[in-house]
Amino acid sequence: MTTTRIPFRSLLASELRRCLSRRAVHVLIGIALLGIVAMAVLAVVLTDPAQISPPGDGGEYNEGHIANLVDLWLGDGGGVIIQPIVLLAIGALLGGALVVGGEWKAGTVLTVATWEVRRPRLLGARLLACGILAPTIAIGLLGLFVAGTLPVVLTKGSTAGIDGAWLAGFAGTVGRGLLVVTFAALLGGAIASIARGATAAFVVLFALNAVIEPAIRGWFPGVSGWLLGENLAALVGGEVLDGDGFRRGPGVAGVLLAVYVTAVLVAATAIFDRRDLGSAA
Repeated sequence: MTTTRIPFRSLLASELRRCLSRRAVHVLIGIALLGIVAMAVLAVVLTDPAQISPPGDGGEYNEGHIANLVDLWLGDGGGVIIQPIVLLAIGALLGGALVVGGEWKAGTVLTVATWEVRRPRLLGARLLACGILAPTIAIGLLGLFVAGTLPVVLTKGSTAGIDGAWLAGFAGTVGRGLLVVTFAALLGGAIASIARGATAAFVVLFALNAVIEPAIRGWFPGVSGWLLGENLAALVGGEVLDGDGFRRGPGVAGVLLAVYVTAVLVAATAIFDRRDLGSAA
């Protein structure tokens, strides 16, 4: 069988195009756009100026009010922008899993592997494509989200409190959020590659979030600082998280999450390199 060694740049460009051509990616982006439009319309229609909390106050749960532009980021791990970042991370996880898992479902893995026989390069290009596109799409959607808040801000709310320090803090939160989005896309894709399908990635991560980590927090609270949930909260919030027997800042949390994701990527690459692709054709 004749094989061709493709330059990595060409391989990556091909994987980027393949990712963008996936219907799942189009659907996820479409859902996000519809959500932004619905948010913008409902915020203008339903917001009562008398019920808006003062700019920067945060309200009872430190979430802020969408009509106050400064409430997008409240400086202590809270703010309106946190929820969109979480949703984008979930979307990136789904997107990465569906893109990589879709290749197994379509039975095209063996075909593509005949074009690029060095399997680690093939999977690496595919996961890198996910890791590039996820934050790129996310920053565009976050920009649209912020733009979508402007009608209610300008008609019923306030722009008070916006200054250089706020802009720097907001940019830092968005940057850390994009890092989480990148981690999520890589993790979803790697687990889908290991399991040869997207469903397993959803099951594993749901079990981790809903069953395994809560059980560990209850039985062994002293190790909570090593769990995904605590480190994600510290990283996105940008604040030092004090828990039962641990203290975690955003820098350490980011490094730890990077180590976890790298370990899964290495495992996925090793398994893909040794897997019998003929059985998946």
